[in-house]
Amino acid sequence: MSTDETKRRNSGFTIIELVVVMAILGLLTAIVAPSGGMSDKRKLDTLQVELQDAVDFAQSLAYHKGEPHGVKFHMVKRWFAVVNSKGTPVEDPLTKGPYIVYLDHPGQPGDIELIAAAFNGRPTAAFNEKGVLAHSGEVRIRGGDSVRRLTMTSATAKLLEAPIAP
Repeated sequence: MSTDETKRRNSGFTIIELVVVMAILGLLTAIVAPSGGMSDKRKLDTLQVELQDAVDFAQSLAYHKGEPHGVKFHMVKRWFAVVNSKGTPVEDPLTKGPYIVYLDHPGQPGDIELIAAAFNGRPTAAFNEKGVLAHSGEVRIRGGDSVRRLTMTSATAKLLEAPIAP
């Protein structure tokens, strides 16, 4: 084999190299793309599901441990947490860290916020030792330009979308 023939063989990319590069680019696109094009409705849906998960977990802890638990909302610092009767965040069963959801976390949809949370004038949805919501209340959330009002009663302990009064 001549030297020219060897240079020509080694000068290009193999199909395997091209496939690997395309796979890497595809993975990077899949990671970056979902956060950019999310609609306001989808942002609100995502946040509502996270809120309901926290409420369900707090209610379950209250019932099964026989101790008050709740979901505490902090509008200024932009987080909500499942807390015990002392107001201390409980352990998240998945992460094994405190059950606090930060709205500024990179995993959250962009441009979302807690506008208000009021349960008998307090920013905590509290469950008694039997898992019953102590006071009905509401949470208002914003995703982009859309606002959603979620109400919760002791009858269901579900965050249900309600119309916003003019």
